[in-house]
Amino acid sequence: MSQELRNRIQNLLDKPLLDLETIDYISHKDFLNNYIKKKKPVKITNMMNNWGATKKWSLDYFEEIGKNKEAYISKGNIRQQETKWEYGSFVDYVNQIRNAKDHKNITYLANLSIIGMFPELKNDVDFSILSDHKVKDSMSIWIGPKGTITGFHQDRADNILAQVKGSKVWLIVDDSQSKYMYRSKKFEPGSILSEIDLENFDENKFPLLQKADIYFVEINEGDMVFNPKNSWHCVYSTDTSISVNCMSYSTFDYIEGKLKSFAKVSLHNLGLYSKNECVCHYYDDSGKRKRR
Repeated sequence: MSQELRNRIQNLLDKPLLDLETIDYISHKDFLNNYIKKKKPVKITNMMNNWGATKKWSLDYFEEIGKNKEAYISKGNIRQQETKWEYGSFVDYVNQIRNAKDHKNITYLANLSIIGMFPELKNDVDFSILSDHKVKDSMSIWIGPKGTITGFHQDRADNILAQVKGSKVWLIVDDSQSKYMYRSKKFEPGSILSEIDLENFDENKFPLLQKADIYFVEINEGDMVFNPKNSWHCVYSTDTSISVNCMSYSTFDYIEGKLKSFAKVSLHNLGLYSKNECVCHYYDDSGKRKRR
């Protein structure tokens, strides 16, 4: 599946896709000096062996611990296409993922806060390779079938995603090449979105993408990928997938991000800024605007 996807994306581009550096194991100090400080993405293959998550987590496990819980799910690529949210039974959504066949309108349990929803799972993971060098963390779980897409965007924090089950493909573009990425006006708190949709790519509309250096990396069970702050990234699930990620903020990043976003988020929640172009609100069956 990943090779098929790589060939399909490569056929859209003039420049060859690049292979991301892969390492087996690294000390916290070396990771800080060689990757965090240098803002350099990397795949890490051998640092999840002792995680509780790798031993316990599965769709069956989440079905058991998720009884009587409710959650939001997204459908489709909500960043570049229409934003569709739905709220309901967590277990029902897990079963939809288990039985998914139609990849055009797929159910994705995306960005579920561990602390908010499953605080008992925080000890099943270990992101200290990143968080030891930061002051604030945010950990989320991502559960979805083959075919989920998280379209190109930037985040305002360093991020590690760990693949617990299944596989994903990441496309990464350095922040220094933002001039090629067509920043979108669509609003998402904490992120900047791109207009580029690789599933409906128009070379005439986005010609500068051909100049970008795009890294392609597949991560499988037990692999992690480090994505530095402000690196553009697009993520595909190539199999039924359970992932967990950690956004980690330095003091400066956290305070700066809060100050920059406070006014926009406040106005947006009141419907006074980007009211109809966002990924954080949706309209219910009665036409009422609701916040996810």
